[in-house]
Parts: sequence; C-alpha cells; structure tokens
Amino acid sequence: MPRHDFSVAVKRQLALRAAHFCTNPLCLRLTAGPGSNLEKGLGTGHAAHICAASKLGPRYDENQTEAERRSANNGIWLCRECGDMVDKDEPGFPVDKLRAWKCNHEAMIAEVRQQGWSKSIELLRSNSMSIDLARRIIVLFEDRRVFWASFDAEFPDRVRMSLEQLRANLSTLRRECAPEGSMDKFIVALLKTIRHFFNQVEHLDLTKLQCDGGNSDWLFFEMALRTLRKSVGYQIGVLANSYSISLQGELAESIPTPK
Repeated sequence: MPRHDFSVAVKRQLALRAAHFCTNPLCLRLTAGPGSNLEKGLGTGHAAHICAASKLGPRYDENQTEAERRSANNGIWLCRECGDMVDKDEPGFPVDKLRAWKCNHEAMIAEVRQQGWSKSIELLRSNSMSIDLARRIIVLFEDRRVFWASFDAEFPDRVRMSLEQLRANLSTLRRECAPEGSMDKFIVALLKTIRHFFNQVEHLDLTKLQCDGGNSDWLFFEMALRTLRKSVGYQIGVLANSYSISLQGELAESIPTPK
C-alpha cells in the first residue's frame, strides 16, 4: 500500500497554524529562523501524521480515506525530535493525546495573534509554566489523605486542618499565575469548592466529632466530605487530562475523574 503523505501545501498550512512552534506542550521549540547563510532561513519542523500514512506506521486508522490521511486535520506540527519520539512510542502518544496537543496549541496561538507579537513570548512561556503549576497542584492533592482515606479512618478536625493548609498552599501558588488567566481561574474554582465544604460543616464542632453511624452530625459530615471528594476529583481529573499528567497513588484509585 502506498504512503498517503502530505502535500507541500498541507505541510505549509500545519506550520503556519502552529506558528512554527513545536506543538508538544512540554517542548514549544521554535522550528524556523535564520540560517548561517544570510540569504536563507532554516526550518527544523516536521509535519507528522496523527494517524499513520500507511499500514506500517503508528496509529494507523483503516477507516480513514486517502483524502483524510493527507488532510491537515490529520497532521500535527512538531520539531524533528518530538516527531521522531511520537512515531517510535505509539502507546505513549495515542491519537486523542496528539489531537488535544494540537487543539490547545492552536488555541494558544490564536490568543497570541490577538494579543500582538509583543506579548507572544510571554504567553508561550506562561503556557509552559502552567504545566509546572498543574503538576504542583496535583501533587498537593495526591499528598492529602483527606481525598482518599476511608471515611471511618478520618478525624474531622484533622480534615479541617489539612484543608486549611491546602487552601494556604493553593493561595501561594495563585501568586504565580497571570491574573484572570486559566490557571488562576482554576485555582479559584478549587478554593471555592473547599470553601463550600467549610460553609456546609461550620455548624459542627469538628474538634469533638468522631465516626459514628448513629450520629446525625457525623453522617452530615461524611456526606459533605463525599461531595467535596467528588467535586475535587472531577476538577483534578480535568486538569490532569488537559496537561496529559497521570495521577498517582491512592488519589488516582479513589476519586472519580472525567472520561
């Protein structure tokens, strides 16, 4: 079977849509610039197939037509190193992940164009920094047993102290975010979720409350904590999926995450 390669026009379109930056959110390498010859430019980008151009390639989709395989919709712009990586490690880079990279990158580039070139590098760097912030937020939650310990093993006052510390940690991380940026808004949403839990249980004396299935106060506390875990689980799942971060440990096994 012949390879269904991209045309020159499609390759050019993919490069333009990516603004010649590698689409891998952990890379963002610029793939075009001046060469040593003052009369020529240098391009190091690669128009990679999301679903392979032939049966022998990674992520091949037999249901695609030839036109679909050759289309810009089936392509993603990468630096040569990342292009080689995604082709040699097919399980690590499934179709959905590559499409998410492309969608998020092109949305960022659209914002860059609207903001103007003077802010473009700042925006690109802030996107890269967001990945680091996302990892740090997730680690904060993975380290809190309040989100995964069995309910009968929890002490309400210890839950209160843990959540208070978590709020302080999140507020500290928020100082590193661009005001009203996506990560800033995400942290605010998490803080609102935790605050809602405290509002629900403020009438309870958490210093004295203990696990007791016959105590209405304990049952109310348990219900509020279940709601908190479910809401936080969804939010953290969205964050992890957005940045292709795998959840680890007990947190990954115990909270609901979006499919």
